[in-house]
Amino acid sequence: MSDSKQSLLRTLRECAMLMEIVGENPFRCRAYEEGARALEALEGGPREWVESGILAETKGIGKGLAEKVDEWARSGHIVAIDELRQKVPAGLLELISIPGLGPKKIRVLWKELGIETLGQLEEAIKAGRVQELAGFGEKTAEKILAGIEQRKHYETRVTLEVATGAAELVLERLRQCPAIGKLELAGSYRRSRETVKDLDVIATSPDPEAVMKVFVTTPGVQRIIAHGPTKSSILLEGGIPVDLRVVEDSQFAAALNYFTGSKEHNTALRGRAKKMGLKLNEYGLFPEESETPFKTADEEAIYKRLGLAYVEPEMRENNGEIEAAEEGKLPKLITREDLRGIVHCHTTYSDGKNTPLEMAKAARDLGFEYIVICDHSQSAFYAGGMKPDTIKAQMDEIDEIGKKLKPFKLFYGVESDILADGALDYDDEILGRLDIVVGAIHTRLTMAGDEMTARVCRALENPAITILAHPTGRLLQRREPFNADMDKIIATAGAHDVVMEINSHPWRLDLDWRLIRQAHAAGCKFSIDPDSHNTLGLRDVRYGVGIARKGWLTAGDVINTKTAKQFAEWVAKRKKSRLGK
Repeated sequence: MSDSKQSLLRTLRECAMLMEIVGENPFRCRAYEEGARALEALEGGPREWVESGILAETKGIGKGLAEKVDEWARSGHIVAIDELRQKVPAGLLELISIPGLGPKKIRVLWKELGIETLGQLEEAIKAGRVQELAGFGEKTAEKILAGIEQRKHYETRVTLEVATGAAELVLERLRQCPAIGKLELAGSYRRSRETVKDLDVIATSPDPEAVMKVFVTTPGVQRIIAHGPTKSSILLEGGIPVDLRVVEDSQFAAALNYFTGSKEHNTALRGRAKKMGLKLNEYGLFPEESETPFKTADEEAIYKRLGLAYVEPEMRENNGEIEAAEEGKLPKLITREDLRGIVHCHTTYSDGKNTPLEMAKAARDLGFEYIVICDHSQSAFYAGGMKPDTIKAQMDEIDEIGKKLKPFKLFYGVESDILADGALDYDDEILGRLDIVVGAIHTRLTMAGDEMTARVCRALENPAITILAHPTGRLLQRREPFNADMDKIIATAGAHDVVMEINSHPWRLDLDWRLIRQAHAAGCKFSIDPDSHNTLGLRDVRYGVGIARKGWLTAGDVINTKTAKQFAEWVAKRKKSRLGK
């Protein structure tokens, strides 16, 4: 997704919220939000849409919105939205990210109590004024206060999706510079941490100052923090800081290693070097009493000199990787190219934006051999969940699509809600027709820990369930994991041969990488799934692969690395052993 596209989508969604805060007609507000969703599913960016005329054919984009997209493509802003921003205190938009607060409640806080900032809201809750408002009360106030604390903890970090957009923009810009040599991203982004505080870029060049001039004029720069001959820092739109360091060719491997981190991994490496009579820093690997570094063409040479196998960036958390590298026991990590199929995506049969045919074609065009469509089940009425007769209609359509797209294969699936008592959302007869049943918690997320644990474990004991979706229920920077005994849940999944999902949606990245190794030790297999609601979302599997690598997984640990034939055989064998079918 281009940065221009991202900026436009952010602007339209901001507009929808601003309109609701000032009390505009709800239908007009919804039109902007729905328009943003429609545009998100389009390839390319605003200028391409306008030039191709595709907006006139896009459902959800009316004439007025199309004109605003055209205005954005020409000028980079929309006058009507700029004027709307002047009517609303800037601090009010910060409140949107707090659980329990939507535009309507924010309007009440603004109009009734004069609250315009996060700080004022916190003070008003502690003074008891918010609790007195109609529609709020003690429980809502407590939830908002907890959300404020959570916001303070996460406010300096962004999701991998946002970081990727910024990283691609910066790298594309730097590659345009004739003086650029080697160029790599470092930091927590390279290690596939689930959220990123900033971006670190390492480069080489015979003319560092020329590179720096190009860097600080990257499109979307909000502010130049520092501009030096070999190091500069910028702040991009969206608040993402980016640091660029230009080093000599001989220093590149050491600098890349050092700035990739983690701090704990680096400390362990330096300690090992010291014991070997060596010195390791960002400039190179040296004999302890010398200022002349060893020649290290790449990072692998550094690890080799230290008596270690090469440690992939995702594993560098000082979580046993040094010991495994010394003993030659590091796994060969899964790659994006190892994935052969897409599991768990949504279509227009529930809350998806594309038809089963469109999703299947998009998966095929990305090089996949098969897709498992898993629309929401009937209890998810808020997401257009499928009634039993709808499932049958979808299966018939999948059969027809399968005939058209051979050898590409489609499988029947569903994302079945796990109900409050742990039951799945259809009877055994319906569940038995499906190839894949993805069980998921979507409601009553605040159950007591022992009740939630029992609920999930009962679902895992159901022979019909194949995969446990987004196992902890977290939404990064939005919602903490639900209260449950994950040790017990993981052990139950392992005992009943239930696959653990690594949900690749950048807001989830769930199962957490820290729990992946535990689940692997418990005998679990995994599925790297996009949970996509449109064709572009299928690409999100790359984030899931990064998390899987961070959890030390190999291709053999993941079910959708199987070929279409192998996957069909696995499905049939599993259904026969568990359901007798």
